[in-house]
Amino acid sequence: MNLKRVNLELNVREVQEVLAIDLDDDAERALAFIKEHLASQVKQCLQSH
Repeated sequence: MNLKRVNLELNVREVQEVLAIDLDDDAERALAFIKEHLASQVKQCLQSH
């Protein structure tokens, strides 16, 4: 898999989640968010077409 720059779009709920994680400084919640929401988007962007 070749790495490249990716742009991710977050919906309103995801933006709220990011802000809540930042406010609470919650590492476990942050990791869960990355695994559940961001990792799949990044993988999809990096797939060969």
